[in-house]
Amino acid sequence: MLSRRWLIQTLGFLTLTTLVVGCGNKGGVYATVSGVITHNGTPVEGAQIIFHPTVEVDGKKQQSYAALTDSSGKYVIASVGKEPGFPPGLYKITIAKQQGKGAAAAELDAGQLDAMTSDTGPTGKSGPVHLLPREYATLGSSKLSATLQEGKNENVNFDLKGKAG
Repeated sequence: MLSRRWLIQTLGFLTLTTLVVGCGNKGGVYATVSGVITHNGTPVEGAQIIFHPTVEVDGKKQQSYAALTDSSGKYVIASVGKEPGFPPGLYKITIAKQQGKGAAAAELDAGQLDAMTSDTGPTGKSGPVHLLPREYATLGSSKLSATLQEGKNENVNFDLKGKAG
């Protein structure tokens, strides 16, 4: 009788401990995101969208998450490495599509973008040609953002306005 009572108490304690520890585990909370990118209402194929976290954890910059759009302008970020998504929260968004040689727009500031695409004389442009408005290409100039909730975040759409370049 004593061993049965001990077993029931031990199992109850283990169950309670598992619930308390499990509820405090923020590592298991994930978000996924999907949507469509358009430029003046037209779907954009081959645009790179990057979700940049707005908070640091333990004083460290967090990982950004990127995707490319398909022929209908749709993008999906459903898993990251071995994880089934990425942390929910507020993200600043950059979107770029370039043609030609050069660094990815998301890694450059507005001054660097201007320098790369300035005229070099009769040969034309020295860097990539921007096929979307430049204001969306860098963290310093993009005003796009999204707050992602835990679970699926669908229809996180962006219609970019303005002239390409």
